[in-house]
Amino acid sequence: MAYGQDFDMKEYIRKRMLEITNLKDRELFKETTGNILSAIYDYNQQAYKRLEQNILAECNPEQNSYAIYISITDQQHYDETDHFLYPMRPEDTKKTVITCEDINSALSEEQDLKLYTVYMKGTATQVRRLFHQEGRIFNGIIKTTKREYRASFLLKQNTDYVQMIQELYAVFGVNFQPWFTVNTAYLSKLADVYLCTSEKIKDGEQIEKIQIDFEEYTNQVKYDMIPLWNLWPLTEKTSTYPNPCVDKMNYEHLFFAQRLKPDCEYLVRDTETEITNIRRIHGDLYITCPIEKPCEWHLYEVHQATGKEIYQYPMLSNQYKESFSGSITEMFRRSIKTKAEMGRLIEAFDYEKYVTFSGFRLCSEIPTVCKDANYNMDAFLTDELRTGDGGRILVVQFTVKDPSEYLNEDIMSFLVTQVQRIFPDYHCVGEII
Repeated sequence: MAYGQDFDMKEYIRKRMLEITNLKDRELFKETTGNILSAIYDYNQQAYKRLEQNILAECNPEQNSYAIYISITDQQHYDETDHFLYPMRPEDTKKTVITCEDINSALSEEQDLKLYTVYMKGTATQVRRLFHQEGRIFNGIIKTTKREYRASFLLKQNTDYVQMIQELYAVFGVNFQPWFTVNTAYLSKLADVYLCTSEKIKDGEQIEKIQIDFEEYTNQVKYDMIPLWNLWPLTEKTSTYPNPCVDKMNYEHLFFAQRLKPDCEYLVRDTETEITNIRRIHGDLYITCPIEKPCEWHLYEVHQATGKEIYQYPMLSNQYKESFSGSITEMFRRSIKTKAEMGRLIEAFDYEKYVTFSGFRLCSEIPTVCKDANYNMDAFLTDELRTGDGGRILVVQFTVKDPSEYLNEDIMSFLVTQVQRIFPDYHCVGEII
């Protein structure tokens, strides 16, 4: 008798029981051996399950408690009642209104006027090559209630949302939490549209539509998009008068659990405040700092995914898989020495439907096909001790499930950024083979 993952003890006993032809012996077997073995088997299964849960709980990385989820949606599909993903910038939920006065004022001052932000639904290579074409002009028209005016427009890479991720890095530092690369695939494809020149629009006319010919990129441009993440900003005041600490220098600010959500973690956003300790005990939040009076604190409420969320665009996160191998990856990631260990690191993230780790190779220079297909999602970290400028190139190779999926190169860039953290002496790039 072989025990396997799909072995069913009760079914096995039932089959053996039917082999007994004597009914009295069969009934005796059922009441004694059958019931006893079934009870023992059920007990062992429950014990193994509890043991597995205890091990997972001990190995569960802190990362999963503060995992960052990012998605994007258009204004038409945005759900204000959603309590998991929130707009990164609340103003994105409103239509951008451009007036003739705004245009004429900018043109008279010879300044480019930012109109709105668009999402470029293309591969990383396509989008990066577009952004490399600095100064490229696109023609279009401004349609008013009375006539059409010819105009020219410019696309520039948007940096506002990546700047928010950079600020989040500082927030993690203040909260004594390790930084884990955020998947910024959607944010890296945002572009700002600027008006460069236009025929003078007569006063009193109202703009009905701005139509731009983006030429070969026309099908990739998506309007009125809202980047989302699982962080909700809020302001809370200290629940009681701060208690002085034994060091006679700091004070402990307390937030009662009733004012916080038990299934959410919290990050203090006040990066300018000198904080010496932050902890959560039985749902209460304690902040230790030199401020001796009650004050308002700016927090991020970090919401946890339930696995039932469905959005217009897939959620991308930096969370490890909910598995034993995924849980222990962070514990042993610093000792990666083999191809198998590198594969285990990459496979700890739930991105198999996009790319699969194949292998790696060392080069003296970056392959041409890799230059535009890769970007470091931690590029804003400028205080690293080792920067990978030694000239050695580590090319991490991947295969793709669906070659037509436009996010393949972005997911590859996220995974390669994870590898770059482990091998700072190399310049790491990804290659789809």
